[in-house]
Amino acid sequence: MSMARKIRCTIEAVTDHGGRVYTVDLAPASPVPTFRPGQFLHLTVDAYDPSSFWPESRVFSIASSPHDRKRVRICYSVKGRYTTRMEQALKPGAEVWIKTPFGEFIIDDHSDAVLLAGGTGISAFTAFIEALKPDHAKQVWLAYGARNPGLLLFREMIFSQLAKVPNFTVLLFAEEESEALAKELATMPKPPACLPGRISLDTVWTHLPEPAGKVFYISGPPIMLNTLSAQLSERGVAAQQIRTDAWE
Repeated sequence: MSMARKIRCTIEAVTDHGGRVYTVDLAPASPVPTFRPGQFLHLTVDAYDPSSFWPESRVFSIASSPHDRKRVRICYSVKGRYTTRMEQALKPGAEVWIKTPFGEFIIDDHSDAVLLAGGTGISAFTAFIEALKPDHAKQVWLAYGARNPGLLLFREMIFSQLAKVPNFTVLLFAEEESEALAKELATMPKPPACLPGRISLDTVWTHLPEPAGKVFYISGPPIMLNTLSAQLSERGVAAQQIRTDAWE
């Protein structure tokens, strides 16, 4: 693992997805250290003096590819005081500091994997999904839920990988319906299932052969992590097969 470094970054772009959900592209002043898909960074909007203490910050999964060390991408939703500050401060051209990489939420590509993503929690999986090759030997299932279809981030990349990787399966969950998404899925040769409501373990379970033997990775709001972890345990999934991105 690389040693964590503190790096000044310039905001390149901010994408507003609606519902106070954002994707932010950062241009680091120097290449970021080597990191693995699933690791995270600390970001601060306060001025930082490298000779002094690290200021208040928040952690975010690194959504960009480890192969592109000249750009860093994160996603966030506004939920409290600090992310409200971020919403005000993160504008193109502004400067922030990050320190990275951290975390052990690494997907083992030597076993079948079930990825359960809620909202911006998808950012913990995007680098892994983007790196999947058509000859990927193990099965990968992604169950991804959001409040509405417009907040299903990285759809273009996910759908592209779905078409290319035979062992990749996608289940989408949305609490609101969307005619636009339904029309988009109707044009796809291998469309994902799109289901109403929040991620349902009952539904996911029916799509998995021998589900109790899979490794489950969960990334999303704390209540989702706790609920799905408990439900998996109740179904007999061993503790070492339930891995959560629990940095909030």
